[in-house]
This record gives sequence, C-alpha cells and structure tokens, in this order.
Amino acid sequence: MSCIAEGLQLWNHLFNACSVELLSLNRKEMETRAATSKPRFVTTVIIAWLMAKSTLSASTIKAIVYRNMMDRLACPPDYDHSEPANRVNTSLRVEMLRKAMALSNVDAYIITGEDQHQQTEMISPENDRRQLVSGFTGSSGTAVVTDKQAVLWTDGRYYLQADQQLDCQWILMKSGRDQVPEISHWLKSVLSPGDRVGADPKLVNANHWLQWRNELAGSDIWLDALPTNLVDVVWKCAKIVSPNNSTCSSRSSSNKPSTTAYVHDIAYSGQSWQDKVDAVRNELMAQKLDAVVLTALDEIAWLLNLRGGDVPYSPLVEGYVYLSLDRIVLFIQPTKMTELIREHLNSDDCQEETICVEVRHYENVFNDLPFLTENVDSVLLPSNYAYSGGVSFAIYETIPAVKRRTSPSPLILLKATKNAIEVEGMKNAHMKDAVALCDFLSLLQEQIHEGKLQWDELKVVHTLDEYRQQQDLNRGPSFSTIAAFGPNGAVIHYRPSLETNRIIDNSSFLIIDSGGQYLDGTTDVTRTFHFGRATQRQKEIYTRVLMGAIDLAALVFSDSIADSHVDIIARQHLYQVGLDYHHGTGHGIGSFLNVHESPIQVNINSKEPHRFRANYFFSDEPGYYLPNEYGIRLETILRVVDVNMTVHSARIAVR
Repeated sequence: MSCIAEGLQLWNHLFNACSVELLSLNRKEMETRAATSKPRFVTTVIIAWLMAKSTLSASTIKAIVYRNMMDRLACPPDYDHSEPANRVNTSLRVEMLRKAMALSNVDAYIITGEDQHQQTEMISPENDRRQLVSGFTGSSGTAVVTDKQAVLWTDGRYYLQADQQLDCQWILMKSGRDQVPEISHWLKSVLSPGDRVGADPKLVNANHWLQWRNELAGSDIWLDALPTNLVDVVWKCAKIVSPNNSTCSSRSSSNKPSTTAYVHDIAYSGQSWQDKVDAVRNELMAQKLDAVVLTALDEIAWLLNLRGGDVPYSPLVEGYVYLSLDRIVLFIQPTKMTELIREHLNSDDCQEETICVEVRHYENVFNDLPFLTENVDSVLLPSNYAYSGGVSFAIYETIPAVKRRTSPSPLILLKATKNAIEVEGMKNAHMKDAVALCDFLSLLQEQIHEGKLQWDELKVVHTLDEYRQQQDLNRGPSFSTIAAFGPNGAVIHYRPSLETNRIIDNSSFLIIDSGGQYLDGTTDVTRTFHFGRATQRQKEIYTRVLMGAIDLAALVFSDSIADSHVDIIARQHLYQVGLDYHHGTGHGIGSFLNVHESPIQVNINSKEPHRFRANYFFSDEPGYYLPNEYGIRLETILRVVDVNMTVHSARIAVR
C-alpha cells in the first residue's frame, strides 16, 4: 500500500515537472517497446530515456515507471494482459472532440458527469456526455481533454471500473488522494500562459467554476463559458454511439421521450406543499434573504409534492423554481403538466389564492430570472453541499453580483428530517422490500444448491427486480441492481453486462446490492453470500465487516458528533488486521426520492462535517474488496432517534 502511494506521488511529481511533449513520447515509446519486447527491457529503456531528460533520481523514476505501467490495466494489451471485455475504444470520439476544440479555439475542454441540475449520480442517458467521450459509466468523475492528452479523475469507488472501461489513451487519476493533482493544477502544468480552457457553464456548479477560474487566472490561463457544448457536436452523429447506425440526429432535449409529472399524495408525503413553502420562507427570513433559486430536482419534487420520470431510478421531474417571500414560479416543460397538477398548485387561481405556483416554460428560466429578481435585494444561490451540487455557473450568472448570496440550500435539512408519516412509510417500504428479497434469496439458494438451473449475474438482476415489482406501491428499483460474483465483486460499483456477466456457483462470494422505490419510501440494501465453503480468511474478513456494521448500528453518541467522525466505528475491526475499503460507510436516503440524499456522508475522509438529526435515515455499509478475487459488503438502512439521557447537557442519539 505504501509503495503504491509513493508511486502515485512520484508520478504526479514528474507529471507536473515534465512537458506535454516528453510525456507523449514516453507513452509512445512504452507502447512500441511493449509490443515487441519483454517487460524488463521496456522498463530499462524508459528508465534510461527519462533519466536523460529529467533531473529526478533513479529511485524516483523507477517508482514513476511502476505507476505508469502498472496502474492502467492491460495498457497496452499483450499476450499476458488481454483487454477487459467492457473496455470502450473512444479514440474516434476524442479525436472528433479535439477537432471541435480547435474550431472553438480552446486548448483544453472539461467534461463533467453532471446535468443542468447538477445531478451527478442519477442522470438521464442523453445527458451523460462524459460517458460518450470516455466510455466510463460510473456516477462520479470528470474528464479533461487537451490536444495531446485525455485524463479522467474519479474516486476509489470507481477506480477499478474506470481502469477496465477506459482505453489506453486515457490517464486515470484517483481523486482525493495525496499528491494527485486537482484539475486546475494539472491544467496549469500542461498549458501555457494565454491558453483557453472551455466548458459548458450549465454543467459545472458555480463553486467549481469560480475555483477553477481563479486558480487558472493566476497562470494567465482563461476559463471560457462556451455557448455550444462541444460534446453535443460529437454526439450529433448517432453512428458514434452505434456503429450500425450511420444516421445523424440532433442532440436537443426535445428528442427525449416526454413523461408527465404527477402529484405525490399527502398520504405519503405527510405535509402539504403550502406548509413546506411556509417552512422555507421562514428559513429565508431567518437568514435575511428575499428569495432562493432551486435547481436540485429532489428539492423541487419534495417542496411541491410532485414526482416524475425524467431521471433513471429517481421519481423526479425536470424543472426550476424561483421562490421569494411573496411569489413562486415553476419552470417546467408544458408537456409534463396536467390539469390535475395545475389544480394541485393553484396555478389557475393566482388572483384569488393567497399561495399559488406560477407555471412558465422550462427554457425561459435564464431569461426570466433577471426580471423576477429586479425588486429583491438578496437571492440565495445554493452552493454544493454533500450530494447536492448547488446551482450551475450559468444560473449563478443570471443574478446580479450585488444580489448574490451563497450557502447550502435550506431545503436540504428540511427534506432529510422525515415527518411522522414519512417515518412510518420508510418502515413499511423496508418491510415489503425485505419480503421480496427474502423470497428471492430462498429461491436462489435452493436452486444453486440443487445445481439443476444455471444462474448468472444478469438473471439475478432481472429476477430480483421482478420480485420487487410484486410488492404493494412499488415503482421500480431505486438504482441499477448490482449482482457481482467472484472477481466482479471487487469492483465496488460494478454493474453486470453481457460482456462481464459471470455464472454463479459455490466457489466464491456473491454481492447483491439493490433497492426499490415505493410511494411510501426508498430502500437500499446489500448482502453478501457464499453458497459453498468459504476459506477461514474469508470467514474472518466477513465477520469483521459484520462486526463493524453492528457496532455502527448500535452506536449511542452526542448530537454534536459529525457524520465523518463515526466512520471509524465501522472500520475498526478491519483496521486491526491492516484492512480497509475505499468508499464511505454511509449516505442519507430520501423518501420516494434519491437513494443518495444530503446531508449525511459517513466518510472518514470527508472534509465537510454534517450533523445528525432525529429522523434522518442513512445507510450503514462497510465492506472489503480483494482485487481480482472477491468483494464483501453489508448494507442496512438506519434511522436516527433521540434517547432520553444527557451528558454534560448534550443530547444523545442512537440508531
């Protein structure tokens, strides 16, 4: 572990020190030699070449070469290391993007994994521009392309997955690690004064944009908001996505199938939208604010008791909301509105009702916000916080600088604190979900032991989803079901596909991570199984993971403790034998909303503390992953409750 960490540091040291040309030659030299020579000879040649071109020590260069050759899986592929089945060749797409960059006079282009509402984990396929350019399907990561290099940053949850999916032209960065350069720092190391970096301001949150712009400006490099998304120019030809289809089509949002929104009944929400609006206005007045612009889809759905089908696995409808102390405006596609929704929102009675929602066209938000805010002094533009991305830079720019105020959205804590109806709904949803899961697991275990029917990962996914659909109030899965057998289980957020699908037998572990959307709640549960005889080592690790999960679930602690501080409770038993896992231990969860909900992030590496409140729901999911062998993860949803005891006047909470 320390050797790999040293290699990471040393590689990035060289990366910042050397020129683009040297690195490009290094890559070409390695690929040429690797195709015709033994690995030891390749290493010797590259070490000698680098030593001649750099002032770094021999030991430093060896560590760098180790990182360069070993960090990317099967790069270049040879008889010892064949390409992963799910690797995607994006050379043509990247080359087309570079041509679009040249026409736009930009030297680098940033592609985020976000949509216009700063959703990062659940976005519709037609908005997943980063996947088109890179082939990477994980829900967290940012790509940067220059005229000579293509780089992707992602965290430990998706690093192995990215290593498999990215072709060998891509440099892979494990974000959040010491000595791994941030995007702006890397750009400064490879660009020159006067160069331009392009990005789509609608797809970058304002915080990141301002940070990148300020850091790049210090090196006389300019971040430009391009009016046209360059990936859309590439995406325009459908043949890039499907080689069998040579036709070209527009990338406009109007091509997406339209689904109408619908009212989420108060029998499940437990609170009228009018009362929620009053609560938000009280928060605004407490902060001496006149208005707020809402772009997060789960916040809009919660506030107005609306749901929709615009986002995979999350019942959300695309829209924006402007909310002041005396006015509410919803920007939404007209095709998504119904008479029932207009009646629900009192939209036709704004002259008579004391509280109503004006409805305007979705596309008008950028033109209308400046006029809506003319007569107010302060407008809250939510900043990124936990899983909430905040407003985009494009939205940020619509409000005059003198009126802008930035802080986390007040809806985050209001939404996370479930009311009595929602608490009961979450309990009921999890009971139904447990019935579906137990029925399915009984069938799976019986048939695998009998050996009469063959099971594979995809069959597990399809069958379990069918069992959930039989439950009352079920509205589909809450995310793409994970069924990962053997080595696939070592990829933390693995998704089975035709290329990677494995037969399930009694030789290794099977991870099943799945959840459901119900009108009365959202579920997320993970269990790990072995249908044969696990080794003593495997039993020990599984037991240590289980002990950590139990300890966190039984924890009693002060309400002043931050979420990141309790993570060590779940990891302690793995730490005792030198083991760990590269993901957080817990996340908040919504009520018929997003499966990952702010603010709770039980993650020991988090630099942003969040406090627990009574009736927050969050996951408890420690694990362990042995690359190329197996994975273990156990996940249960917990509820925060108050207990009647005090210690030094501090309230104690228990799960």
